[in-house]
Formats: sequence, structure tokens, C-alpha cells
Amino acid sequence: MIARRALTVALAVCSVTAVAAADDTWSTPFPGVRRLVRVTPSQRIGALLVDLCAPGVSVRVTAPSERTRTVPAYGSLVGAQAAVNGGFYNTANQSQTDGFVLHNGASWGGTDHDYTGPVAFGDARVEIVPHERVEGPQPWMREAVSGHPTLVLGGGARDNSGDTGLCPRNPRTAAGLTADRRTLILAVVDGRSPPSRVGMTCNELAALMIDLGARDAVNLDGGGSSTMWMAGVGVLNRPSDGTPRTVSNHLAVYARGSGAAPHCPAPAYRGAYVMQSFPLAVTTLDLAPGELSRGYLEMRNTGTATWTPARTRLGTTQPRDRASAVMGPDWLAPNRAAAIDRMVPPGMTGRFNFTLRAPARAGEYAEYFNLLEEGVTWFSDPAQGGPADNVIQVRVRTVPRPDAGVTTMDAGTMTADASTTATDTGTDPSTDEGAVPVDLGAPTVDVGDGAAPGVDAGDGAPMGEPAGCACEVGRAGAAPSAQGWLAASMAALVLARRRRRRSAA
Repeated sequence: MIARRALTVALAVCSVTAVAAADDTWSTPFPGVRRLVRVTPSQRIGALLVDLCAPGVSVRVTAPSERTRTVPAYGSLVGAQAAVNGGFYNTANQSQTDGFVLHNGASWGGTDHDYTGPVAFGDARVEIVPHERVEGPQPWMREAVSGHPTLVLGGGARDNSGDTGLCPRNPRTAAGLTADRRTLILAVVDGRSPPSRVGMTCNELAALMIDLGARDAVNLDGGGSSTMWMAGVGVLNRPSDGTPRTVSNHLAVYARGSGAAPHCPAPAYRGAYVMQSFPLAVTTLDLAPGELSRGYLEMRNTGTATWTPARTRLGTTQPRDRASAVMGPDWLAPNRAAAIDRMVPPGMTGRFNFTLRAPARAGEYAEYFNLLEEGVTWFSDPAQGGPADNVIQVRVRTVPRPDAGVTTMDAGTMTADASTTATDTGTDPSTDEGAVPVDLGAPTVDVGDGAAPGVDAGDGAPMGEPAGCACEVGRAGAAPSAQGWLAASMAALVLARRRRRRSAA
């Protein structure tokens, strides 16, 4: 264990020194492809960083009918934008490879064993299998070349210093993948031409691949076979034979700038909208000030990681983590509407339940949401699958209720009018000990048959209206105004009181 740690430190120092002394030149020759030329006093290194998720980017490996060609001949034959040599092979019979080769799902060449590991590509998947894992071609694999030894596994450099047959300093070709498996790293190191092109050992190559961002990497065929070619430019390195060697198998890259990216891995966190109980954003959710509306949002897990109530949340966006004006009483925080309601494996649907509260102030409030894995990533971050931050939206509109204060004010006016009516009849309610209190509630009329308040459903005449009254309280089938009804009621009470007095006299 102590020796292993010392090796790791040594590799790290070697990598840092190489970076510090390097003269790096970067370019983007094709959409989704970045090219690095690194020159040090003793090395010349070429690398391609291929974005497997860029439009039109894909990978192709040699078919049986295409083997035994130089790298530039193969790249031109298949119309690729770039190509490198593939895995090891029998120079006497190039149909025999060390490990299997796969094109379009069909395997040819050798068989898998415990010292070869493929770099394999399939639908929405790419993987570098460590050489000690013997599985052979898998159903998901569509294209593959085999190499050895494994250089980097899980971000850590393998110690291959004991491999004295394969790992001394030589020209090298390597393939690597970043941690998210979205970027393929192809590197070619020139050698056998000191002092400026000395080549690398396997351990030095591992340090280089880590420096370029690889989490996993494998050594491919090297020596005189190491060749990197690019369409429109030609061979990018200086093969140690002086010219490109005829090799058994190859790895080609397409970068057309448009179209599918078939090997782009499914992201860990991606969600697809299913439905919501709240109105869609084209329609406002109209609520009174302070009114609550409880509902839900359903999303399907289209990523590769399982959603959990402990970490999968619905947060505010535009901008992210904004305190929401429509936060309901059940929110986790002002910027977190809800957690997913259950464990949701890939392919399944879950629900976010939460309440919206209309702000007190009248107006329209647009709230945006997105999913996030708390402490890990937002679903719309690079390398994840979305949706985007401006897709999930609810629009709440605060609509004031009829103002109760206005109703009170109107009633006061009505009372004043009624008092005036009483005065006109010659009676002063304030001095009449027999005055009957006025009830400002519902009128004492029978509306059981649906007639309007204050209307006699029998003959259509206003109930309690004194003969000769100039005002008309209401007509059959139409409800009178509150002011008219109150005035009529007051007049009826005054008339009844006068009749009682006359009877008493």
C-alpha cells in the first residue's frame, strides 16, 4: 500500500511538471472536436477530445472487409473526420486480433481474455472495460476495439511498471473517457526519435490521460502503428516507421455538425413532463388575496439515477433559488416547493404535491420551477438532461373580492335614503317609541320558487309596496337593487306603524 501511494504521488508530480513545461495549442477543427498539440522538450503529443453528445458525432470501427489498411486510407474510405489505429493484432495474419473487434454489432477477430479490455460504444452508452473483467461482446455494444493494459480506472492510475514486455518507453495510442462518459479522449504520443520524441511508458501515458480529463483509459496498439489522421489535414503525428503502417483495425470519428449523437450517454438526472393539476401557463390561476390552491406536478424519470424524497426537489428558477411570491404553507423553503413523493426508479413517474398562495397585492405572478438533486445538480445543468429552467411555469393572478367596505358604505347610504322616506311620511322614527328596528339582512319574502328577493312570485307586484308609491322596487323575474329593496322595506314599516296608530286611536 505504501509503495502504491508513492507511485501515485510520483505520477501526479510527473503530470504537473509536464503541464508546466508544455507548449499547448488548442483548436476546434470540427463541431464537437477539440484538438490539442502539446510540445515539450522531449515529447510531441496529439490529442482529440470528442464530445459524444454534440450533434452529428459518432464512432465507427473497422468491418472485416475494411481491415489491413493504413489509418489515413481507412479514414478516407469511410468518410470520417478523424481516425486512429485500433488494437493489437497478429502481424502475420491481421484477421487475428488480441481481443475482439466489433462493427455494427458483429464481432470478428480474437476473443476476450483477462489481459484485454474493450473500449465499446452502443446506443446511449460508452464504456471502457478493465482488462481483467472477461465478459466478451455484450448485447448493447455496437462498435468496439480491444486494448491492453488498462491505464486508468475510476480516476486512479494503474501501476503497469511490472509489465516489462509492453510498457517500456514507446510511441503510444490511448483512448479514454471522462467521468460523465460524454467525452472520448484519443491521444497519440510520438516516440523512438530522441531527444524531442522519446515516447512514454504505460505509467506516463496514464498520467497524461488523467491530465487530459480521463476517468478511465486503455492503451491501444503503439510502436510503429501509432497514427492519428484528420480529414483535410492528413496525418497529424510522425509515425516511427516514417510512414503510416498498415494495421488490422481502426477507430474512426464522425463529427458532421448536425444529426444524431447515438453514443451520448443517458444523463443521470433527466425528467420528462407528464401533467399538472394547475392550469397551464397559457392560462392564469385566478385567486383572491391569500387564497390557497393545492395541486401537483407529475414528471417521469428519464435519467439513470433513482429519485428520492430526501434529495429530489422542485426548486424555483428564473433565477434559481429565488424566494417565491406564491409560496404556500406546505413548501419546504421559500425556494423549494416540494420533494418527490416517492422513490422513482428510471422509467417511472412521480409527483410533486404543493400549494400556491395568492399574494395580497392584486396582480399577476409568474413562477418557474425545475427539478434538482439537492447538493448534486440541477436537472438543466450541463451533462444532465433537463428540462430547461424556463419550461415549468405557473401563472397566479390575484383578483380582489368585492370590497366589503363598499357594501357597508352603500348600506349606510340606503339607510339615509330610508330615513328620508320615513320623514316624508310625516313620522320621525327617532322620536316614535313604537318604531320597529330595521333588519339589514335578508328581506322577509318567500323566494322558495326562485323568484328574485323582494318580488312576489304570485302576481309579480312588489310585496309591501304602499299604494301610490312613485318608486318601483322590482319587476317579476328581475332582482331589485339593494338600495331599492331597503328603501321599500323602510317605507312598508313606516306605513304599518301609522296603521297601528290609527287603529289605536
